[in-house]
Order: sequence, then C-alpha cells, then structure tokens
Amino acid sequence: MNTTTAPNLLQRFAARVTEASSTYLEVAGWQQVVEHAGGYSEVVAIAPSLAAAQPEVRELLEAAGVRVVVPDGDDPAAEVADVPVAIVRAEMGVAESGSLLVSEHALGDRVVTMLCHRLIQVVAASDIVDRLEGAAEWLAARNGQPGFASLMTGPSRTADIERSLTIGVQGPDEVDVLVLTATDPTATTEDDA
Repeated sequence: MNTTTAPNLLQRFAARVTEASSTYLEVAGWQQVVEHAGGYSEVVAIAPSLAAAQPEVRELLEAAGVRVVVPDGDDPAAEVADVPVAIVRAEMGVAESGSLLVSEHALGDRVVTMLCHRLIQVVAASDIVDRLEGAAEWLAARNGQPGFASLMTGPSRTADIERSLTIGVQGPDEVDVLVLTATDPTATTEDDA
C-alpha cells in the first residue's frame, strides 16, 4: 500500500467515485465519519468486522444518540434489513475505477453492504492504489484469504427495465465514500476525544 497518497491520485479517485454516482468526502478521523452517518439517521448498522477492529465507532455513535445495529445473531439479514444507514471499512480504493475492495469474511459483513439504503464506505487515503492490479496483488498476497471479497463501485444500476437507467436496484440506493486522511487511519483524531 501507499505510505503517502499523491494529491493527483486522490483527485483521480474522487473523480471516478463521483462518476459512479457516489458521494466523495475526505475526513480527518472517525468522529467525522460518525457525524456524517448520524446526520442521515438515528439508526446505523456497522459491519461486525468494523465493530471489532474499531470499537470507538460504535461508542461514538452511541454517545451521539444513534442506535447501533451490529448483526451477530442467527439471522443477520433480518437484523439489518432496510436499515437506513450502514458503515463498512474498505481494504483499499482503486483510483482507476473509483471502486472499493471490501473484504467480507462473515455473512454479517456482507448483509450490511447489501441491505441498507445508504452505504458509507470508509477507506484510508494511504490504502488507495492507482490501478486494478493493486487489488489483484492484495488478493494474491493473501493466498485465498479472505474467502469473500468484492470490488464495489457506486450503487448498482441497470437499464433492463424499458431501457431506463435505474440506480440502487439491488443493494444500497446511495453510496458515500469517505476517505480518512489522518496519518494513522485506525486512531481517532484529537477532536474525536
């Protein structure tokens, strides 16, 4: 991965994300992610892998008065079906296509990305690569782990119905891509404390 991200790489990534009908936003830390998510809904789902890796996200959401759903029961799809907003962490962004590589080990992670109305994908600026080959290298380095990963590029779209473009047919209606610009994307910023 990049240790620093060139400004033109971020600009290319931002342009492609926007072309894919997603919202692009650069944020300094997790507090801004939480503020963004809480601005849309009082109920937010977070992927189980994100809840485990970044417990402060749940704590910050709950401190803001947001009800947090983390699917961990026998029927994770029922737990998050039609939740207004969900947050996931992407392994990397690809500037060439505006795609995000999401590693979804558990069913709970997968349903969070598919069953919400607005999906907030968070990626560290240092994890943005120039071309799709970067995603292939990341996957190859893991020798088949994770068992499930996907490249996501904006909300789904189809023109199958009367040749009219429809966005958000399956999966979220809206996708926001938030790029963490902090040097350490796992840490909270001073403003987060």
